[in-house]
Amino acid sequence: MNRSLEQGLSELYLSNLDMIGEGLPGRLNAARSSFLESFNLSPLPSARDERYRHCDLQKLFAGEWEHYFTPSPEPGQARNRLPIEGYWIELYNGFCPTDDALVVLDNGIIYGSLRVAMREREDLVLKYYNTVADNDGESVVALNSLFMQDGAFVYVPEGVSASLPFVLSFEYGTNDAAQMCFARSLVVVERGAHADVVVSHQSTDNSRVLVDCVRESIVADGGNVNLSEIVRMNGSSTLITGHYLHQKESSRADMLSVWLRGGTTRVNARHDLAGRGCESNFYGLYFGTGNERTDICMTVNHLQPDCTSYESVKGIVSGEAVGAFTGRVYVAPDAQRTSAFQQNRNLQMSDTAKVYTEPQLEIYADDVKCSHGATVGQMDPEAIYYMRQRGIGEEEARRLQMFGFVNDIVSHCPHDGACDFVRELAEARINEL
Repeated sequence: MNRSLEQGLSELYLSNLDMIGEGLPGRLNAARSSFLESFNLSPLPSARDERYRHCDLQKLFAGEWEHYFTPSPEPGQARNRLPIEGYWIELYNGFCPTDDALVVLDNGIIYGSLRVAMREREDLVLKYYNTVADNDGESVVALNSLFMQDGAFVYVPEGVSASLPFVLSFEYGTNDAAQMCFARSLVVVERGAHADVVVSHQSTDNSRVLVDCVRESIVADGGNVNLSEIVRMNGSSTLITGHYLHQKESSRADMLSVWLRGGTTRVNARHDLAGRGCESNFYGLYFGTGNERTDICMTVNHLQPDCTSYESVKGIVSGEAVGAFTGRVYVAPDAQRTSAFQQNRNLQMSDTAKVYTEPQLEIYADDVKCSHGATVGQMDPEAIYYMRQRGIGEEEARRLQMFGFVNDIVSHCPHDGACDFVRELAEARINEL
């Protein structure tokens, strides 16, 4: 264990704490000491940690990194932006570039910079901020909470249905400097409200960046959220994300995550079905080529009766890429009449690519319907032979089979404006394999 790494990060915080906490509520800054303690008690895991055996955070965080505690200039080059009309929140290296006031709509919807929200709506934000993220169990979450300065904030009040999706656009570029940065978002959907949220993580250049990102989503009784995430990072990047979803009674969440590209991606996701009658549906798709590494760790906690969850994650890896999926469904003793399904399917396109899959069920109730499954394989030779018999070339037949494999996930995209765009990006990725 490299204790000097944790010591260096702790000293970095202590030497910059005035700048980090400047302009933020005293209550928030006072809480940082507990995050520092959590981080020091739970050091960054290495590959010897069973949960991180496919993603050594000690190695990823080691080395020289630049750290900036003020907003970076916006990138000057044109970007392949999402073709979505919506309520946009743009962040660059974790900061909203301008200190604009929050947007407050006539129906009570609030969105914009998390930093500004903490100043202008302190009581509202701190009622929810850091209430579901795992600061004690995950050192990278505690580290994010320690260094957090800005992020995205979305609030949909009781009974309101947002007419447009919220687009949380996180962009990262460092002009060739190796930079560590932190990103945060908080989404609150109140009782009986509805929101569509699209999250984008995108590199704007080829520089090396390490991003520690945490998202908290809270859906109150009878609320409904559609959440899509699209990741397009460069091959030198490291993206470590913590996704925490907390659902209350009779709420519903439909989610799609597509990890298109990136050097190393580690996903820690925890979905808590904390009220009776919740429904959670998650669809995930990742690609890996070259030396890319994608490590997805998901936990769905059924904590109350009559809840339903569905998980389907697919991966395609080639070259020397590594893909890993660890899924855990937990059913509490009182969570009777639970229905849970978990599936992970993978295509291994080369002998040198590696796929690891570990679905798990942990059940303490007796009236449940739970199942899980996992497959790692190559192309279906009979399907390819069938298409070749009908005049389709072998390469095209392979592509068509992969298109069908991918479209099974992409077709569940809950945002019409994003579906075709995501499908085009996925097909372009297939053509690179």
